[in-house]
Amino acid sequence: MTNMETLPRILLAGMNSGCGKTSITCGILKALTDRGIRIQSYKCGPDYIDPMLHSHITGQPCRNLDPFFSTEEELRELMAKDSRKADFSVVEGVMGYYDGIGVSCEKSTHTVSAATKTPTILILNTKGMSHTMIPLISGILSYRENPVCGVILNRCSKGLYQMIKPEIERELPVKVAGYFPNDDSVHIGSRHLGLMTAAEIENLDEVIARLGALAEECIDLDLLLRLGEKAPVLPEKSSLRPDTLSAKSSEPKTADDETVTPTAQPAPVRIAVAWDKAFCFYYQENLDILRQEGAELVYFSPVSDRHLPENIGGIYLGGGYPETYRKELSENLSMKEDICRAAAKGMPVLAECGGFMYTCDQLVETDGSAMPMLGLIHTDVQMTPRLSMEFGYVTMEALRDTPFFDKGTQIRVHEFHYSKAAEKGNVCRMEKSTGRSWTGMYVEGNVMAGYPHLYFHNCRNVARRFVQLAAEHMENVR
Repeated sequence: MTNMETLPRILLAGMNSGCGKTSITCGILKALTDRGIRIQSYKCGPDYIDPMLHSHITGQPCRNLDPFFSTEEELRELMAKDSRKADFSVVEGVMGYYDGIGVSCEKSTHTVSAATKTPTILILNTKGMSHTMIPLISGILSYRENPVCGVILNRCSKGLYQMIKPEIERELPVKVAGYFPNDDSVHIGSRHLGLMTAAEIENLDEVIARLGALAEECIDLDLLLRLGEKAPVLPEKSSLRPDTLSAKSSEPKTADDETVTPTAQPAPVRIAVAWDKAFCFYYQENLDILRQEGAELVYFSPVSDRHLPENIGGIYLGGGYPETYRKELSENLSMKEDICRAAAKGMPVLAECGGFMYTCDQLVETDGSAMPMLGLIHTDVQMTPRLSMEFGYVTMEALRDTPFFDKGTQIRVHEFHYSKAAEKGNVCRMEKSTGRSWTGMYVEGNVMAGYPHLYFHNCRNVARRFVQLAAEHMENVR
């Protein structure tokens, strides 16, 4: 492969959501991996499901690149850090190429591709069109300065591909890197929060194998590799913002503005991380940062395990689909008793979105049927048929001091849920870029829960305090 310093890479961007980005990305990842190429994959934006599919294929943790949480410089450095360990990197975009916050282009896939100068391949769903492909692609190319250099035609017959490819390349400065036929056998199922998770797809390996075979047959992988090798060098040394910064008095504090001295720990403190079919939405970066702050992560299943792991100092309940497994969660009394007993003794618990739903009194379905949950947070959660109006990127500001952050701290977060709490939390003020605001987040003792998903690169001191609280709890119970 090419000299590692060049960090060869491509970004696969869609014209719109549902155009086939994930299926084609998975096919390319599989085909390149089968060639013996070490792949580092990335996903733009706040996504957990696509990264699980990527990781299943490559055998390496997929990373998120999110311009809402990271500056353009940080995006370049985050990409460089992990790409150096691979032969080739593949980034999957999110939504349409220029779709950002609200109806703007800000914080979009284009932001990531332009900031990292990654050669970009457009994926176009060609169903029902022929020559119209050309002005559509032309519009993307001319709208903003961008590194788009190729296109893949999805849901396209071989015959149409052979006819339209020379026309596109004659009229536009892009290479047509292949096509994907319309094949229902490689469909990846979906539901209200997106695609089904890797663990839920019974014939996943068969689907991935078929996608890889299609990519090898229908996509010019050698062309993609050549285009990726033209990517410019990324920064060699990280200048990511330090873990602790001194905030200017005229500016609101962020979660990285606090000065926190790490607790001296003779050994890593064990933090139990819920990971099963109900809870599996975690940023890989969050898990890495917890380890860097001194945590040893031990995984458990609130669905099927009878008890918490032994000798733990904290519990991390991530997002997922607790509503799908509400009966199993509700009836696992010994696990619920363990978690409630630990929280009552002061063990810190961090619960995000689906994890928050599990900490509430009851989980109520759309038909009104209810199942008792942990009861650590005294409100019910009601499932809704529509996505919450609070979904999307949010900035939250602490209205009071908590064990996890101080009053005035601002943290950028993301929400995405088809449910609502009967009583809103009152710990933070939440605000979207549109100006819409509300109160949210719940803190009861050392339990912090709420719909927001945290990204610890953006709020490292929350992770640090969580680990410190866990270490202090372990000391207190000895």
